[in-house]
Amino acid sequence: NSKVLWSIIGANSIVRVSNDVSCLGFVDGGVTPKTSIVIGGHQLDNNLVQFDIATSRLGFSNSLLLQRTMCSNFNFTST
Repeated sequence: NSKVLWSIIGANSIVRVSNDVSCLGFVDGGVTPKTSIVIGGHQLDNNLVQFDIATSRLGFSNSLLLQRTMCSNFNFTST
C-alpha cells in the first residue's frame, strides 16, 4: 500500500526541556543520511510495534495515549 500513514501526536513530538522551554523531538539526519528514515525512542514511546519476520513486515499502532492507556499498563494478552 503506497498510502501508509503514521501520525505522531504532540506527546511524541515535543520534549519538555524545562518549565519554560520545549523543543521538537526530531534529529536532522544531515546532508548525507545513512538511512532513509530513523524512528527515535521518543516517537516510539507508548506505541506498539510488531515485527513480522515471516512476511518481512513492520506494524505499529497510533499512540496508546489516545486510548487512555500506556505500555506500562497495556493488556498484551489476546482474547
